[in-house]
Amino acid sequence: MHSRWRTLWDRIAAPWTRGGNNTVLLLRLENLALLTERLGKAGMSQLFVGLMMRLSAGTRPHDRVQILGQGIFAVALPGRSEIEAMRISLRLQEQGQQPVGIAGQEVTPVLTGVLIRDPAEAATAFGALIDSGRRRLMALPVERIGRISLFEPRPADPDDDLPATVAEAATSGQIIAHFQPQLCCNSGRITGFEALARWQHPTRGLLAPASFMPGMSEADHSALTLRILRQALAALKHWDQAGHDVPTVSLNISNCALADPGFAASLLWELDRQEVSPSRLVLEVLESVGPISSSSAARRNLARLSAAGCLLDLDDFGTGYASLDAIRQFGVHRIKIDRSFVMGCDCDPAQQRMILAILALAERLGIDTLAEGVETREEHSFLAQIGCDQVQGYVIARPMPLEETLAFLQDQESRAARLPPLTRKEAG
Repeated sequence: MHSRWRTLWDRIAAPWTRGGNNTVLLLRLENLALLTERLGKAGMSQLFVGLMMRLSAGTRPHDRVQILGQGIFAVALPGRSEIEAMRISLRLQEQGQQPVGIAGQEVTPVLTGVLIRDPAEAATAFGALIDSGRRRLMALPVERIGRISLFEPRPADPDDDLPATVAEAATSGQIIAHFQPQLCCNSGRITGFEALARWQHPTRGLLAPASFMPGMSEADHSALTLRILRQALAALKHWDQAGHDVPTVSLNISNCALADPGFAASLLWELDRQEVSPSRLVLEVLESVGPISSSSAARRNLARLSAAGCLLDLDDFGTGYASLDAIRQFGVHRIKIDRSFVMGCDCDPAQQRMILAILALAERLGIDTLAEGVETREEHSFLAQIGCDQVQGYVIARPMPLEETLAFLQDQESRAARLPPLTRKEAG
């Protein structure tokens, strides 16, 4: 846990730490990704405020409730017996999991709890209890999801060696890249892979980004980006040595990472160190990185990386704003049509009109298009027929470890060689 959380909790809870029997309850919102998809950022902010109010209403006035990170709440319960602390925890969990109406939708939060109790007379500081609790949360087996688990902080416990943050996981080698292919609609050949982060957790198994990315700190973002960047560049060299033609690899870049003034320099140094041409690295940035909303450091980083030859994708196109400014200022070479427009495009006239409008805009601007989240053959066929350049999604392949990409590439190259190229004229 970051030192600022220890400092904060040690300060605000200081009057109640002297008598021993200090206890902290940590509650994690397990269906965070699903709720975010349904409610959006504004809805999630409303949900977090509501949860804070529910938790505060269920405790004494001097008990402290705090959001540690997006989807993780901490409640200080000083001077409680073990039975009383567990009873309160179960009540708070039940209150937090009551259905709530937000933006015309009824949603039900799912909360997992870890109760860290220190019965020692020395009275462990609340910050240290929270540190232990975060590690326990990350180490919980799947069967404990949705329940309250009681632990005592034990410095020698082997669970304390488990990473509590994404930065620690990246340093220990637990963050690994999986690669999802991108396919040319005309030739059937692979145009590149997108590198996607996965956490190979010692006790929870393989975790998707939605399980750990919300609430990440700046240090987490930096460590994650560097870790995936190094694996992505190593993958390019691996494919080259195996004799496969993979032109590019794509890397998602968060606005947080872009805001680091030294980001461009460190990325270009890594490219030079691994002897990879900048033109083979595609940086995927969100529409919100446009000049209206991004920081000056982010704009300088993008401008420098673009000038060095790195390619830029505008990700989740159509869901943000300032896209045209971003295309004009940063030389975006491809826009990724968001899954929300792709879903059902083979049979939904409204979806078809939206995609045709995006394709017409891209053609006028002279940039490529890639439809992401393509899950059915019918969607793939329709997108190829109307002139979408590339597709990416489960219908082509799910994200896979590097060692599985070689067999996939060999199979795909064999298929492409057997089939005549499908031109847009023929498709029409």
